[in-house]
Amino acid sequence: MAIHLSPGAEYGWRARIGFLQPSQVTDVNTFEFYLMAPPGVMLCLTSMGVTSLTQEMYDRAIANVESAIDRLVHRDVDVIVQAGVPPIVTHGWGYEDVVREKVAGFTSLPFVTDIGACVQGMQTLGLSRVVLVTAFEPEMNQTLTEYVRGAGIEVVASTAIPRPASPDINSMPLAVPYRAARDLFARNKGVDGVWFTGAFMPTVGAIQSLEDDLGVPVVSSMQSMVWSACRTLHIHDQVPDFGQLWRH
Repeated sequence: MAIHLSPGAEYGWRARIGFLQPSQVTDVNTFEFYLMAPPGVMLCLTSMGVTSLTQEMYDRAIANVESAIDRLVHRDVDVIVQAGVPPIVTHGWGYEDVVREKVAGFTSLPFVTDIGACVQGMQTLGLSRVVLVTAFEPEMNQTLTEYVRGAGIEVVASTAIPRPASPDINSMPLAVPYRAARDLFARNKGVDGVWFTGAFMPTVGAIQSLEDDLGVPVVSSMQSMVWSACRTLHIHDQVPDFGQLWRH
């Protein structure tokens, strides 16, 4: 999507979305953000310093989240978005509320989590039986399955796309997640939606094609986080080409 600004308009004149990225290097997140972002909505990104996918690293990132949020607050953001589902879901249903309370202790800004946005998106679309596609290990998919059960959402089946040695998963062709979702959906009858999570994996460019081909809604981490942040700030643009969620 082209970004339309009038000459001299302030960047982020409608909203500045503060984004807590787990990893130290960004590529997919910023690219997919600006594919979907409504005009006048800007991304302000900082890292939570996750260097390995371990529980110790996830817990350290949450423990030190105040300093990361402080960096964003000093950039005058309007909402904070915490990307990455593992730091929340590994502690089970209800831990999002613990983190939310922690964040409320040092900022009054609205706070959106990755897993919370995914659940919000699926509930908004009326999804209750989904297939799940990630680039996590199978054990994490099981953890995710158990977590969203608390929201009344059943993961009927899941698949973990193997991480390639080269190219990096951040450069994965869209055909890989598209075909993984299409094939998993075809093997499981009575499913009413597809859920992608793991915002480091390219997905949003495949959402509309999957919805057209499968006839069901598709929710992804990056799509739902940007959508939820915008709706939290009362920005209700209906962004085309990135799924039914943007119509709500």
